[in-house]
Amino acid sequence: MLNWMRRLLPKTINARFDIAQTNADNRKHWANADSLSARASMSPAVRRVIRIRSRYESENNSWYSGVLRTATNHIVGCGPRLQVLTDNPEANTRLERAFGNWCRKIQLADKLRTAVEAYWRDGEVFFMRSERPRNYPMTLDLRTFETEQVASPMMGSILSDPFVDDGIRFDQATNEIEYHVFDRHPGGINPVSTLSGQWYPSREVLHLFRAERPGQVRGLPRATPALPLLPVMRRQQMAVLFSAETAANFALYLKSNSPAIDPTASPADFAEIEMARNMLTTLPSGWDIGQVEPKQPGPNYKEFQDHTLKSFARCTNMPYPLAAGTAQDSNFSSFKGDMRNVWRPEVLSEQDRIETSIIEPIFAWFLEAAIYVPGLLDGLPQLSEINHRWHWPPLPDLDPVDTANAASIKLGSGQSTLTQIHADAGQDWETEATRAATDFGVDVATYKAALFAKTFASPGAGQSAFGSEPTAAPAATAGAFAGTKRRDFTNNQKATSEVLSAMIDGTSEVLTKASLLRLGWDDAAAQSLIDDARDGAITSPNLDPAASGLAVPA
Repeated sequence: MLNWMRRLLPKTINARFDIAQTNADNRKHWANADSLSARASMSPAVRRVIRIRSRYESENNSWYSGVLRTATNHIVGCGPRLQVLTDNPEANTRLERAFGNWCRKIQLADKLRTAVEAYWRDGEVFFMRSERPRNYPMTLDLRTFETEQVASPMMGSILSDPFVDDGIRFDQATNEIEYHVFDRHPGGINPVSTLSGQWYPSREVLHLFRAERPGQVRGLPRATPALPLLPVMRRQQMAVLFSAETAANFALYLKSNSPAIDPTASPADFAEIEMARNMLTTLPSGWDIGQVEPKQPGPNYKEFQDHTLKSFARCTNMPYPLAAGTAQDSNFSSFKGDMRNVWRPEVLSEQDRIETSIIEPIFAWFLEAAIYVPGLLDGLPQLSEINHRWHWPPLPDLDPVDTANAASIKLGSGQSTLTQIHADAGQDWETEATRAATDFGVDVATYKAALFAKTFASPGAGQSAFGSEPTAAPAATAGAFAGTKRRDFTNNQKATSEVLSAMIDGTSEVLTKASLLRLGWDDAAAQSLIDDARDGAITSPNLDPAASGLAVPA
């Protein structure tokens, strides 16, 4: 009777997610899933258990230790290099040299390597500035602390003070205000109080950790998801070893299936017989000699170890060949792709985090201390206005020729600059240009002009290689494509059309002419094509070799 009304009402859609269902098959798997906040789930007690187990494995598992050491060497290497970018080159060089000397005196690179290894292994690490009077006048020094040394003086619930979490006091926006640092490590064995300490303002303490959840204020070890896999690898390794040793301990054994032998236990059972080398003997009737066959390591041993190591290394974004320390089972292109697409972004992101959390505050401390060094800051702007950048050691170049060719193409097509190319290699272009000019015995301007002429074979119509006086265009060479096959020339036609179309769309004539010269056109033919394209779209007859006076064999 009310069917007409039911048709007007919206229909109920019965839909659900399979993952949201709890049944007998998955109930145990999801039993420990919860909705705790980041701070609640990463309580001091939880972090302590994970941390000490991570340290234990790193000290007893060569795979874990190698992963940590490799990550540290790639991320920090020899440490970042400072480049000051103010308008005073002399002051820039003076400040860069002073900062470099200070870094070597306090062994900053070594401190960073230790800190990054602790950050990956323990989840976090802390820095504080200190003084070293013997380095006068630059007495600034640094201290590093493990996570246990930054904690609340009295253990309590976050319900008592929601803005204090294990030694860190912060505001409502989770911005750090103060850190409570113990004077000594709580795990020390010195006969003094290990609970004495004080609160320090956040500007005096640097905290390096990786926040994986909003509201997280303390860090967890980087390999936390994969830590249970490491004991499994060692257990299998030791089980295989014990099995092989047990089999090897039985040199030979005697057995008999004769019914005349009394199976009753006797003192002679399991007796040991010493054998002489190269001896010859006979066996009683009904007895046979045998040897235990070693069945370990089994055929799946290496596969299991490799697969487990892959699972462990995945959460660190480290490619398996790098974690294993060998690429013998990988092809070159795959390894290069893993390094470029997986590991390089990880290293860059970690370097950015370290630069923001540690390096920049340390440089600010250095500038504050440099005020008391006579003449060090002369000619420089205010401390907050000193423009600078950091150059990190690049990752190992797996294919230098390919990298150089790519850089040359990008530079010649305007997609990159010498400043950026040198920065990617951890170098400064101006410094390298000055050094190269000195090696060649010329001034920097001459070196740069020669490099420009090498990069862009012809600057433009009617211009010399150095862009000063006009020069006459060279005569066309009829045999420019004399050694080119018809098929290759057809491909060049397509590439030439694309270059000229790009010029019509806005690419400069200098880059267009350089590209045409790279494709094999001589100077006169390239300029003719540019002139034709300037008047309108280029057509195929203009690209015909005969129309350009070029002889191309069939």
